[in-house]
This record gives sequence, C-alpha cells and structure tokens, in this order.
Amino acid sequence: MMKKIFALLGFLLTSILLPGQNLLLSSPLEIPLVLSGTFAELRSNHFHGGIDIKTQGRSGLKVRAVAAGYVSRISISPYGYGNALYIKHPEGYTSVYGHLNGFSTEIERWVEEQLRDRSKNNGNLYPSKESFVVQREDFIAFSGNTGGSMGPHLHFEIRDSRTEEPLNPLEFGLTVLDSRPPSLRGLMWVTQDFTDRGNFKDGDTLDLRALNIGVPIGINLYTTDKQDGANNNNGVYKILSSVNNDAVFSAEYRRINFSTSRFINAHFDYQQYYASGARWTRLYELDNNPLKISSTEETIFPEFRSSKGWITVAKDSLVNVTILVTDHAGNKSNTSFYILGSPMDSTFRTGLSWDQMHTLKEDKIRVSIPSGAMYRNTNFKLVKKGQGKYLIGGGDVPLQKSIEVTWKLDSIQKGGFGWFAWVEAESRKQRAEIAKRTGDVLTFSTRNTGTYYLDQDLIDPSVSLAQQDPVSRSGSQFKEIRIKAEDDKTGIDRYSARIDGKFARIDFDYKHNLLKVIIPKEISVGSHNLRVVVIDSVGNTTTKEYNITL
Repeated sequence: MMKKIFALLGFLLTSILLPGQNLLLSSPLEIPLVLSGTFAELRSNHFHGGIDIKTQGRSGLKVRAVAAGYVSRISISPYGYGNALYIKHPEGYTSVYGHLNGFSTEIERWVEEQLRDRSKNNGNLYPSKESFVVQREDFIAFSGNTGGSMGPHLHFEIRDSRTEEPLNPLEFGLTVLDSRPPSLRGLMWVTQDFTDRGNFKDGDTLDLRALNIGVPIGINLYTTDKQDGANNNNGVYKILSSVNNDAVFSAEYRRINFSTSRFINAHFDYQQYYASGARWTRLYELDNNPLKISSTEETIFPEFRSSKGWITVAKDSLVNVTILVTDHAGNKSNTSFYILGSPMDSTFRTGLSWDQMHTLKEDKIRVSIPSGAMYRNTNFKLVKKGQGKYLIGGGDVPLQKSIEVTWKLDSIQKGGFGWFAWVEAESRKQRAEIAKRTGDVLTFSTRNTGTYYLDQDLIDPSVSLAQQDPVSRSGSQFKEIRIKAEDDKTGIDRYSARIDGKFARIDFDYKHNLLKVIIPKEISVGSHNLRVVVIDSVGNTTTKEYNITL
C-alpha cells in the first residue's frame, strides 16, 4: 500500500517539476504561441512528435532559431514535414522546424544549388558545422504549409541529439497560456476478450452481474485538452487510474521513440476509432505493446486484482475507480465510478495468436501474417465478398508489421496490364496498393486491412501548364514555373524537368497537384525549352514540352 501512495505522490509532484535539462528556448515565432497540436497527442498510426503552432492562418511568418547552434540537416520532401530545418545545440538537443515555405536567403540558395548539382528533386542535405552557424533568435526560415500539413502552421520539435527521440518542447521554457482543464468526454468498459463493450458516466456503478460479464474488464477514456486562444482538441500530459486508491495504470507524455510510434494502435482503442473516429485511450495494455509512455501496477487484493491494467473484481465486491487527468500547465480533471464484481469464467475466445506466424488462403488470395504483425490475439479474416472483392483482416484491424498478399489473376486478367489493388481501409477512402507482377501473380506488402479488389490503370497522367509566367519563390532569388499534374488512380510516382536539356529541380505540391519547376539562376533571359516527364505508380508516362520566356 505504501508503495502505491508514493507512486501517486510522485505522479502529482512531477506535474509541476521540470526535467533536469539545461536548455531554455526562446520562441520560434514573433507572435504569441497558440497551439493547434500538442506533444505526443494521438494521431493516425503515430504519436505527434512536437507541437503545432498556429500562424494566424497564413504562411510566410519569420521563423527564428530558439537557441544558438548550427544547421545540421535540411530536408526537402513533398510529404511528411515538407521543407524542414534541423539545428543542433551544444547542450545536447536538436530543434526541428517543419512545413516551411522557404529558408533564409543564404540557406535557400545553398539548398537549390546542392539539389541541382546532385540532380535531385528532394532529399536530406547535411551542411558542415561551419556552414550555417546561428545565434538565438536569428532568422532562419519562413513558416508555411508544405508536406503533409493540412493548413498553415509551424511544426516544432525538440529532440535528444544522442537518441533522436522527441521530447516535450513545453518542458524547455516555451510560454503557452493555458488556464483550461482537460475535458473528460467519455468512459467505456471493454471485456478482455473484446467481445463486448459499453459506455457509462461519472458516478455510475458497473454491475458486472447484471451485464453478465465473467472476464476482466478494461477502461477506455476519451479525453482532450484545450489551451487558451484556440478551440483545437489537443492531447493531455498525464493520466492516472486507481482502484481503491491503488494505482493500476499511468501514462505520461514526455518522450517518444519513432521506432515504436506505430504502437499507438495498441495505446488507443483502434476498433472504436474505426467505428466513431474518436481516439479512446486504453487504461490497460495489450500483449504486443512495448511503449514506455504507459506503465501498470500488478495488484492482488481480496476485493480486486489488476494485471496490465485489466481489472478483476471479486464476486459481490464493490470497488471505487478514480481517473486523474493533467495537462502540462498543471490543470486537472478527474472522474470516479464503481464496479460491482461477478463470478469469473476462465474460458473466452482468443482468435489468431499475435506472436505466431499465420498463413490464410481463400480462392485466388494468399495472406502471410508474420509474428508480431497484430497487437493482440485477433479474429483476423480472409473472406470472399463476391464480385471480385475480398475482406482481408477487416478495416478495424490495425497492423504493426506488413502482411504479404499474393493474388492470382484469372484467364481474362492475364492479358492485361497496369493491375493494382484498391483497399477500403480505416479512413473509408480507397487507397491504391501497387503490386509486383510475376507471370499471372500479383504480390504486395501492406499494413492496410479492409476490403480489396483489383483494378487497372491504363491512362497516362494529365499534365498541363498552370502558369507560364515565372513567379518568385519566397526567401530567394529563384523563380518557378507551375505545371498541373494529376493521375486519377495510382497517383504520381516520379517526375523530372529539363530546361534546354539541363536538369531543373521540381518542388512537388501534391495537395494542389502542382509541379513547381525551379529555374536555375544562371539561365539567361529569352526563350527556352522546358521538358517535363511525369510517371504514375504503374508506369504510365506523359511527356510535355513548352516554350517559356524569361
């Protein structure tokens, strides 16, 4: 009992204490920090690696170094962080600035020259330590909306330079006003065999006898947090669950590891997310879950026991469950309810074992599931649905590792080309899975489960001149010509451009289907030939040539 009391006291104390770090940051923007996303909040297939700072709905705000150091890496990509800049600091940390529209003039010119010299459109660049030394509050870039960003903002991270693990930036002295406590938006019980679940509310008594539940139960919590100045539903900082004042589960969002981030699908209830779009945190742990964010206490008492957060209540015993949620500013919310125990039934369904390999076959389909691909024992399905459709796993079944699917073409399909598979996955939207063809067999690896069917892509990408007159790129002397490029099925995979036969870099804005051809600064005024090649994911190719005038 004393151990549990000390655990609770430690949880409460660390809510107000900063970690033993030796770096205090200045603001990366010249405006008050208002957040649209917090550290480690629950995202699709990953924990958020930093904080998202609002930029007043626009791009082009000046971004400044949060501390002295040197630019160690510059990343250029149409996806993910988009244009991103990394600064190493002598204290052992790295600051990261993502979704940038452009860099300071000196950095922008260097980036363009490096990529063009290497004939690359995208990639990671690593300047020498001496190339771009910065001081605290030096101007380094412009905020933007590049990469996977869904609106203008600055993605900001602090990483441990040694491990590359992201840390909570709010523990480094950044000021974000927050007087609002976390919101406890829902409570749910779920049986350990995952065959039943139900909602309840604060103050309720869960009568397991009346519910006819004879297996341990877990508690799901739907909680979000809001800071001052915005109504975005962001993530919380700490969660503590106790039974009769004994801690059984805790989560603390201070540090994440990219290599285990996809295990978020074990941390929140994926099935409920699939059904409702809401991410409910599990206050218990699945077998295949190595995350260090959460921890559990093994407890054995006459009234109840807990193992990995799963709660078993003795017959006719009444226990009190309390949940305390804290945000980074120290604001707290709590809820309390009761569980009345029932007799236990030791037999319940398990499904396919998560820690074993499995091979499933149905008609033309073969599915190979490696050990550790699933997060728990799961009733993984392979079912023919008619009209050439097959259910593989089910859209509500998340995967940690890729499964391999082999699909045999029938006699009619054998003579065709451009075959690929559509999958209706967790987003309910179609996603193209590109397969390798060997004879009459298609093979692809995927971490998407759902309904699959084959289709052909036989149409070349659509390519047209969107804007003939060159326009200036922010923060540099370079200009760009914009090309509209679209593909209706498998999507654009590769692209290239040449001006008068020489390589020209393309900045691909996939959200607006724009290829931005960057004109090398040494190109003279006058008329020039622009040649653009666009290839989709199954090899359909479009080549266009334009006369441009500079």
